[in-house]
Amino acid sequence: MIGLNDKDGRIRVMAQTAGATLILILALFADFPSVSQSTQAAPQSSLTAISSAMRSQEFAKALELTTAALHVNPRDYRVWTLQGLAYVGLNKPGLAISSYNQALKISPDYLPALQGSAEIAFRQRSPNAKGLLEHLLQIRPGDSTAHAMLAVIEYRAHSCSRAVDHFAQAGPAIVTQPVALAEYGICLAELDRFDEAIPVLQRVASLQPGNQDAIYNLALVQWNAHHADDALKTLQPLVDSSAADEDLLTLAADIYESANDTPHAVELLRKAILKNPRNSDAYLQFATLSYNHSSYQVGIDMLNAGLTQLAGDARLYIARGVLYTQLGDFAKGLADFETANRIDPRQSFAGTAEGLVASQQNRFNQAIEVFRAQAKQNPDNALTQYLLAEALSNGGKPEDHQEAVDAGLRAVKLDPKLVAAHDLLGMLYLQAGKPEQAAAQCQAALNLDPKDQEALYHLVLAIRKTDRKSEIPALMKRLADLKNDDKKEGAQQKRYKLTEVGLSPASEMAH
Repeated sequence: MIGLNDKDGRIRVMAQTAGATLILILALFADFPSVSQSTQAAPQSSLTAISSAMRSQEFAKALELTTAALHVNPRDYRVWTLQGLAYVGLNKPGLAISSYNQALKISPDYLPALQGSAEIAFRQRSPNAKGLLEHLLQIRPGDSTAHAMLAVIEYRAHSCSRAVDHFAQAGPAIVTQPVALAEYGICLAELDRFDEAIPVLQRVASLQPGNQDAIYNLALVQWNAHHADDALKTLQPLVDSSAADEDLLTLAADIYESANDTPHAVELLRKAILKNPRNSDAYLQFATLSYNHSSYQVGIDMLNAGLTQLAGDARLYIARGVLYTQLGDFAKGLADFETANRIDPRQSFAGTAEGLVASQQNRFNQAIEVFRAQAKQNPDNALTQYLLAEALSNGGKPEDHQEAVDAGLRAVKLDPKLVAAHDLLGMLYLQAGKPEQAAAQCQAALNLDPKDQEALYHLVLAIRKTDRKSEIPALMKRLADLKNDDKKEGAQQKRYKLTEVGLSPASEMAH
């Protein structure tokens, strides 16, 4: 009755109407028990007429017949289920799910109604889908399509540990579904089960010949599994062509660099930049490579070119500032840090951790009111006070600045070890032109976490405006050293990708 389809790049369930109708009718009359004698049941003649209309895809007629049958026999859950399917055929999912629900009220374990209801709930991303599918699996534990749908739900909820269990049991339901398989492979990779992910993503690549994202994901997981040669073989056909996009080229550059083939890495990064001169990641990767090989001026020259295309990218100024620092040109390095801070005050040297209210970017006022209420109800909770300060600072309204500072001060008073609150106060004081207070908060954060790059970055900017300027070169060196020490492998920085693919509809899969 239910099939998975990857049209428009999303895993979704779709009714294969004619086939689903036949399957459901067979289920109603063969696989599942008949209505008990204690329940009002439609006569066989009514069911035969309804089934005939459904087989002919005369859904309006079938709907009329089910309505008439239910008027006489309102507790026949088979007819309610057939009515739901008729509504599906008429593209009225809301009414269909109401009919299925009526069937389930009478017979909660009636599998065809559960299947139909779960299908619609899944397609609509309803929160009810998970419960319906779990109920379905209690009745039929080996239902591969139900496992596939639950796997997708868990994947969307970022619960890879549960998703992979369901994907593993989905079996035939996903064997021809590249998006579902890609999600399975990505979840395995997220759990560091790289060797298990490889054959799954190889299957995706075989289903999508030439698809760059499928090739990218496979190469990335091969590299993470320490099979660099295999990863390069996977990438090579596209790398050698003119079709490779910049993400694929930068991944190949990372792999070549990890294999100590720096010339190849440089060549590919230059190719990626030419391919898309407005791709900031390629410039940043080139800058990192230049830093690691002490080729600071080469990196600066490339970043200069990048800034002609991306003059408003704070990260490029920070990267160039680091390279200037390594050359001993602290004035230019500091100027770049200050420019980055002016462009984006929330951009830290290492990339400021996203605030817990960042997801509220389009709902600042609503978020602030929520946090205000929570702070009022929990005046002695440091985290609540910090969240209020974070929400107010995210809002960006000048009139909220002092309230944000006050909330941040309450947070550090309640919990002097709350590094995030010290970091936030340092930024707020810096914005307010109070360098001494900013420096004090940054120093407090560094006392708690000597590797806090955000605090060190803001400390440099703060003491620039005090009489402590002599400390700046040492601090900038420390900042650059932290950048190098804290550098993650390129593979850990790369993210797996899911994209839209246009394949033919999935085969119908019956329960």
